[in-house]
Amino acid sequence: MTFVRMSRLLCFWGSSLVGLLAILPSEALSQPPQRETEKIEGIKRVVTNRKFEMTVAVASRNRAFCQSFLHDFLQQKNIEFVEPDARGDRYDDAIWQPYKSRCTNLASEPFDVYQCEPRIAQAIDQLPKGQRDSEYRSSCQHYRGTANFKHYLVDINNNPKDGTENVFYFERVEGPLNVPGAQRIVGNGGYSVIDLDRCELKGASRITDPYSYSDKRPLENYNGIIKYKGKYYIFDLSDLDRTLRLDGYSTYSDQVEPRLGTVCAFESERRK
Repeated sequence: MTFVRMSRLLCFWGSSLVGLLAILPSEALSQPPQRETEKIEGIKRVVTNRKFEMTVAVASRNRAFCQSFLHDFLQQKNIEFVEPDARGDRYDDAIWQPYKSRCTNLASEPFDVYQCEPRIAQAIDQLPKGQRDSEYRSSCQHYRGTANFKHYLVDINNNPKDGTENVFYFERVEGPLNVPGAQRIVGNGGYSVIDLDRCELKGASRITDPYSYSDKRPLENYNGIIKYKGKYYIFDLSDLDRTLRLDGYSTYSDQVEPRLGTVCAFESERRK
């Protein structure tokens, strides 16, 4: 199963619901940091006891960059955290209405995702644009963001010519909401880049949930938008999965236009 954000297939929430438990815990979750820089000490705790090895440098020209990034990230040097311009605790918070009212199609919904079988999503994507939303609603499972909502206005594609982009974040999803009687399950959230003038999704990046639903405890998982060496990126550090990933806009082998994807990826083992 694949989460998709319209109008094209984007597997940024992974190929499953990440093995999380089906029933949400009743106790309140821990409060997230109120400023992005508050994550620094937690990040240092995670990386201090781990040895990271590069697993992905998308292009050979990125290898030196990825090595430099890893060195600086482990020391939390030369990393500039970007603060959101809006935060909210609820999906229906009035602060989000100006963004939601700009467009009415699924591709521009800031905090919703749909889960489809890949072959179904690909078939829907071949339909005329005006028919896709109804097919997604009827053929795919609807999940909605539930926690720690944010909006960033930032040049995430690192192209000053087209100005800043609207980037939306939510920490986890819950659903399916459109399947009567279905048991509710939760999955990872992420970042989505939405062009609210054209009502189009322009990129997405998954994150690892900072809460363990099996152990019912917060995890030392961190993510954020950062500026590094003059460009903006999204990082995801998972103590649970022992991984560090850096996503950014770049030109990949199968794309002519720059798109949001993984630039560098690392995995780690605990130091002895």
